[in-house]
Amino acid sequence: MTLGIRATLARLTMWFALYARLRGYVRAEWAPLACAVGAMIGTTLLTLARPWPLQVIVDSVLGAEPTPRWLTAPFGDLSTRALLGAATAAMLLVLALGLLFGLAQQYCSQVLGQRMVMRLRCDLYAKLHRLSLTFHDRSSVGDLIYRITGDAAALQNVVSYGVVPVAIHFVTAVAITATIFSLNVRLGALAVVVVPLLVMATIWFSTSVRRRSRGLAVAESSVYTTVSEALGAIRAVKSFAMEDEEVRRFARHARSTQEAYVDVMTISTLGGLATEALAGLATIGVVLFGALTVLEGDLTVGQLLVFLAYLQSLYTPITQLASSAMVIQRSAASIERVVHILDQEDEHARPGGRQLRTVAGALAYQDVFFGYESGRAILHDVSLAVAPGERVAFVGRSGAGKTTLVSLLLRFYRPHAGRVLLDGADIESLDLSWLRRQIAFVLQEPIIFSSSLGENIAYGRPGATHDEIVAASRAAGLHEFVATLPDGYGTLAGERGVRLSGGQRQRLSIARAFLKDTPILILDEPTSNLDATTEQQVFESLDRLAAGRTTLVISHRLATVQRADRIVVLAAGRVVEEGDHTELLAAGGAYAQLYRDQNRARGGRAERYAGEPLRNLS
Repeated sequence: MTLGIRATLARLTMWFALYARLRGYVRAEWAPLACAVGAMIGTTLLTLARPWPLQVIVDSVLGAEPTPRWLTAPFGDLSTRALLGAATAAMLLVLALGLLFGLAQQYCSQVLGQRMVMRLRCDLYAKLHRLSLTFHDRSSVGDLIYRITGDAAALQNVVSYGVVPVAIHFVTAVAITATIFSLNVRLGALAVVVVPLLVMATIWFSTSVRRRSRGLAVAESSVYTTVSEALGAIRAVKSFAMEDEEVRRFARHARSTQEAYVDVMTISTLGGLATEALAGLATIGVVLFGALTVLEGDLTVGQLLVFLAYLQSLYTPITQLASSAMVIQRSAASIERVVHILDQEDEHARPGGRQLRTVAGALAYQDVFFGYESGRAILHDVSLAVAPGERVAFVGRSGAGKTTLVSLLLRFYRPHAGRVLLDGADIESLDLSWLRRQIAFVLQEPIIFSSSLGENIAYGRPGATHDEIVAASRAAGLHEFVATLPDGYGTLAGERGVRLSGGQRQRLSIARAFLKDTPILILDEPTSNLDATTEQQVFESLDRLAAGRTTLVISHRLATVQRADRIVVLAAGRVVEEGDHTELLAAGGAYAQLYRDQNRARGGRAERYAGEPLRNLS
């Protein structure tokens, strides 16, 4: 028994803690909340008033009982017909006010719930943007989408069936309990004896519903994940002729969701039926005992009808409390998943981030150690410096740590030991948004949004003018292509830039970097997916873009890296060589081996690059 009480108290504590976590959303919408509370209070008062006109009709109009004092005091003695008219008018008034209060309650509750859901979704979406890549690396996009669309929407149910309605139901139940005891103590005691059983049944069933609802939320998110992955990789699905297998995979997850939903709804329905059955048995007992009391002359028929009406009004909020508990528990499992995201550490949360007045672009890595997983280091004691305006290329075999180095510069991740410096300042001390605004990216797979070409180019500078967009496009060699389009810079790029060729997507990415105009530039495999002719054209744009900027180049293709001022060779997370193309070939070390391997793989084509003059872009 003690363990059961402790478990119940623990659940109540967790429940109220969940609501406390969301109280800011309630306070922000005080007007519809006040409207909903006022309508609920009005409904409660009407519930208390509704049975009395019926007693007047049964006892004073049809029977021989005297007119109640609450009618004779304001109106005096009334004839039988006048009394019937007054009672009927009172019933109509209660009905009309009940409809009005019900409409107001529903409208205000819906407005309150939807506004809170909107705020929660916006906050959740903003939070996801402010979480580190470590979090996103471990999360599924489909699951995160479901938390925004599905889990956050559960707040509507929490509002509609949550704290305020539960409080009103509770107050209503207490008021009606006091009223029925004032009518007849013995009948009142018989009526409330079933209440503890109703409460225990509600707690048991609602706990079971919450446990199963967590599984339902996970199953629902797996459906979103499956759809997101398959449609995001639709070209791969089609190229491997895996359409049927993806349909079967989706069906498996959809079936799991359906089974989990049926499981939750079955327990919810059984909980509702159990409370209704208990309330029904108690009502039968009261009717039987009340009829005997009327036969004994201790109660009038009208008073018994009033008592039964109150009894129904007593059990209705209690059974509604049970139903509300089921809905709340289902919703609480979803809200917990949302709160879990909101409680994650914000990568922008560090106070006091400073901004440098000017940025020359000097970079330094000092004794840096890093690993994505505990016990598995990717970088080991890396130290190197990059002068302002210098173009440095990082080469090495896959997994050597090239991309990890630039990820640390952007503070996508934090080193386990050592420091990364910008113009002598530890980047950990700098404002994160400001830091990232100093760096432009040109990636192997350009990030293209489904919006217009102009909006894509201006993504790093949303306030850029049309002339600035065109100038950046010209510098990147993209303007001639855009000028041939009927809608020009208003042309939609399509999802992930599907309407553009590989070279056009890369030039758009370069135009975006031109427009951002940062002192530091990162080129991550910028030409690896291009043919030789397009590659040469893109090289010309990259040369213009890199001029005067500190540039970090990541590439496997020696045609790209030999254009740098300095080449840094990484192996197993360590810097093993540094120098220019000629020096490293002459040294005969790791770089020379990479060169020979690539030369053999290309059938000697790397020989052509070896003969090209190096360009100094600083």
